[in-house]
Amino acid sequence: MTKFSKALRYSAAVFAVFLTLQGLTIAYAADDLTRVLSRLDAAAVKFKSAEADIVTDIVQVQPLPDDDKQTGTILFERKGTDLQMALHLKTDNGRAVSKELVYASGVGKLYEPQLKQIDVYKAGNNQALADTVLTLGFGGSGKDLQKSWQITYVGTEQVEGKATDKLVLIPKDEGLRNTYPKVILWVDAANGLAVKQQFFDASGNYKLAIYQNVRLNGSVPSGAFEIKAPKDTRVVNH
Repeated sequence: MTKFSKALRYSAAVFAVFLTLQGLTIAYAADDLTRVLSRLDAAAVKFKSAEADIVTDIVQVQPLPDDDKQTGTILFERKGTDLQMALHLKTDNGRAVSKELVYASGVGKLYEPQLKQIDVYKAGNNQALADTVLTLGFGGSGKDLQKSWQITYVGTEQVEGKATDKLVLIPKDEGLRNTYPKVILWVDAANGLAVKQQFFDASGNYKLAIYQNVRLNGSVPSGAFEIKAPKDTRVVNH
């Protein structure tokens, strides 16, 4: 047998091993994804509410680099099939601020006390899409995730001291895909809740959200999803 023939056979053997390992990797990834989706299904059944501290980083890379860091608290509550959310911002790039954003029944309201203004946004026909984004890691089931997103399992990662499963999500809906072409979700391996989310736009800009000190299924105060503002506050409908 010539050296060339031996080398050819060796290369073919290595290639065959590579293909086998690649197939095993894909199979293991599929098994891991099934495991994560099953955990999300189980978490969704038990989910009633979640409260957490939130740190967001809004990073702009185009057209000019910019970085906006905010901190606050966030509250989710599920009532029937509806998910409600209340976000209270406390700091913006280290400066104290007071802003409230609530979402319930397809209507979002942003209250800025300094401006004495409430901006109202109605999801309308896009309510299902808005709910799809809101429930990422907070009450959304694995089955719901599969309906709305193309999912790729990319492994495990330590985030905020927690073992997480990392998923890359591509929206199946064209409209949502125009807004968020890609989302990365880090799911707590212990309870199926989101630890971190990263939303990308078409320019590569992104919003990163990290959830800390999550309190699950605690009591929700009455009126938690209502904005209490002075009577002279201006309301702007969009």
